[in-house]
Amino acid sequence: MKIEFEHDYQQKVMTQSFTEATLLDSPAAVQAWRSAWMKELSSWHSPYKVLVDCSQLTIGDQPEVHKALELMVKFFNGFFLRKIAGSPLKNAQGHEYLPFPVLATAEEAAIDLGIRAPKERVATDFRSTIQLQNHFQQHSIELSFSEPVVIGTKDHVMTLRSKLMNNLMQWHSKWSLIVDCTNFEIAAEVLPDMERTLTVLRGFFMKQAVGYSPRGAKESYPFPVFRARHRAVAEIEGEGNFSGDDANCKSRKS
Repeated sequence: MKIEFEHDYQQKVMTQSFTEATLLDSPAAVQAWRSAWMKELSSWHSPYKVLVDCSQLTIGDQPEVHKALELMVKFFNGFFLRKIAGSPLKNAQGHEYLPFPVLATAEEAAIDLGIRAPKERVATDFRSTIQLQNHFQQHSIELSFSEPVVIGTKDHVMTLRSKLMNNLMQWHSKWSLIVDCTNFEIAAEVLPDMERTLTVLRGFFMKQAVGYSPRGAKESYPFPVFRARHRAVAEIEGEGNFSGDDANCKSRKS
C-alpha cells in the first residue's frame, strides 16, 4: 500500500493520496492504512481535516471491512480529526462503503470540508515530487525527491521554498537541512535564486544546509555536498571530517 501524505499546516488539512491501485478487502488492509496515517500524526499538534484522493482506492464488500473502516475513523476522531471527505466518487469501486462523504470532484470535497479548493498542479507535477521528513530529535529536516528533477526555473525554486516554509509551521526551534541529491540537480541560471532561498530559511532558524549523494557536479549545489549520508549527518552534528577510518588508523598507532 502506497499513500502519499501532504500537510497544509496553514489550512490545517492533511491530504492523503493512494498512488497505486489499492484494494481494501480485509481488516488487515484497513489496519495498514490506519498505521500509515498514525505515523503522520507525529507532526500534528492541533485539530485538522483530511482530504482523501480515492481515485485508485477500491473497497471490498465484506462487512468486516466496512466495520474496520468505521472504527478507524472513530479512532482518529479521538486524535483531533475534525472532518474527512474524499473524491472522486466511483461506486464501482465501493466508495459508498466508506464511512465519510465521497464527492464527485476534489473541489466539491474541499467545499464540504470548508477549505480552499486544491490548486491546479503544473503539468510536471513538480511539487508532488518534493518529500520532506522531519527528524525532531536530531533537529533536522531531510529533503528528497521521489523522481529525478532539475530545478531550472524560478517557479521551481518558489515551489520548493513554499513547501519548505509550510513545513516550518510545526518547528519552534533551530534546525538543519539535509538534502538527498540522488534525484536532484540545479540549473546554473537559478543558483542565485536557490542561494536567496537559503538566506530566507536562515532567517527562520535554519543553522546550515548540507547534501549527500550528488547526482551532478558538487559545484552545482549551493551547500556542501558529501558522497555518503553519514558524512552529511556528521557535518550537522559538528563532527566535521571525523570518520571511522581516521579513528581506526590512529588506534593502531603504538
